[in-house]
Amino acid sequence: MVERLDYTQQKAWSFTSGQQQSPIALTMAPSDVIEAADLFEWQVPYYGETLSDQANNMQLTGTGFAKFDHRNYRFVQLHFHAPAEHTIEGKQAAMEWHFVHENALGQKAVVAVTAVIGKENPQLNQLLAAFIPKTAIPLPEAILLTSLLPTRGLIYRYIGSLTTPPLSEGVEWFVAAEPLTISAEQLTEYRELFPQDNNRERQPLNQRSVMGYDISKGHTETEF
Repeated sequence: MVERLDYTQQKAWSFTSGQQQSPIALTMAPSDVIEAADLFEWQVPYYGETLSDQANNMQLTGTGFAKFDHRNYRFVQLHFHAPAEHTIEGKQAAMEWHFVHENALGQKAVVAVTAVIGKENPQLNQLLAAFIPKTAIPLPEAILLTSLLPTRGLIYRYIGSLTTPPLSEGVEWFVAAEPLTISAEQLTEYRELFPQDNNRERQPLNQRSVMGYDISKGHTETEF
């Protein structure tokens, strides 16, 4: 069983480095947004295959491949934060879903998508139904995750860190402005499993640049 991380004692977490930490408050002037329909290339379907209890949230490992700004990455895992860690134009969503990727050099890139209250999310329903506390189990049938990935709208991009110890830096973040939706009932069910908030406090920007990309213009959605 993974040890539970105490989010009420964040200042006591082990900390390896310094001035480029995550999460942050994200804001972008419309005039600064760059059109970049090819920022993301989702190359094959994303599947979640093994679901595990990470004490503070559930984690879904699986398979998938993409290009970010023409660089190859493989999908490693999806995990969840409630409430959201990043704020977007001053607003904090109910949840934030982190699609963690690595390249051949072991460098990490996270595609983060927030979730707001609205229509029920079918993939979250599957995960909640399959979840067994204190276990890591192969799912009886892999869950298709491709429809959860951002294909339009504004993407915030910056260099930051992991949001849990060791808080390692050098992580490339892509945070989608357009949210997913979950139902109020789904959020309640999730919070019954994980009642403690597991969002790290927002960190200083410290002179970093945050870039904005519009991935809508000229984009053709991949059919899987």
